[in-house]
Amino acid sequence: MTRLRFYWNLYKAFLRTSLVREMEFRANFWAKMFYNALWLGFFLATLKIIYMHTDSIAGWSESEALVLAATLYFIDALIATLFYFGLSELPTMVRQGTLDFVLFKPVDSQFWLSLRRINLDQLGSLVVAVLLGIYALLRLDYLPSLPNIALYIGMVFTGVLIFYSFHFMMMTLSIWLVRVENLWVLSEVFAQIGRFPTDVFDRVLRRVFTYVLPIAFLATIPAKALLGKASAGFLWFAVAWALVFFIAGRMFWKFALRSYTSASS
Repeated sequence: MTRLRFYWNLYKAFLRTSLVREMEFRANFWAKMFYNALWLGFFLATLKIIYMHTDSIAGWSESEALVLAATLYFIDALIATLFYFGLSELPTMVRQGTLDFVLFKPVDSQFWLSLRRINLDQLGSLVVAVLLGIYALLRLDYLPSLPNIALYIGMVFTGVLIFYSFHFMMMTLSIWLVRVENLWVLSEVFAQIGRFPTDVFDRVLRRVFTYVLPIAFLATIPAKALLGKASAGFLWFAVAWALVFFIAGRMFWKFALRSYTSASS
């Protein structure tokens, strides 16, 4: 319990410093909020143009596609808020030798690297995503049941954990590659595929993106869960995948540190 309290207090300290950082550059904070809103606007405009020429795409109506878009935007905002930019700085820390200071701290290095930077400018995006989802459900004249909402929330958080673990492993590669600053592109490819409903792919790719490389859990399956089109069995499968990815990421980090040569060496 003492150890858990220590990490909880440390996370609260991260939250306070992140808030102070954002308030020091308020114009930048609002600019990011505007950029995120603009990105969503372009995305929805593109969606509208597509559905002007068809009633459905791979079985997804326009309103259902809005649920998918809201889910995608919500998960994307969670990822950006909680850990994405902090982990993306790892290659720079390895190259500059500042990772040494992290490893010397009396705290778990993965915890510190993952959670020290909280991007509060994404909070507006989270709210917009929720409002967009409510609007889409109203258009469908559909009220999800409590089990479906619980299934949806579980799917969202397993999707975030899967992406976190994948991104962490990609950033960990910098221990060996050092000067490759664009490792985040590998994670972006993973995320970009997840932006599309897996139903648009053929049967083989759908199975690959569900049972081999679980990209479907980044948006498609959570959205289906909210719409009552995914069984609860998928949640256990998602939890299993999330645990496998997280444990693999943890072991890969420990293995990589054995090869790390500090700046002082």
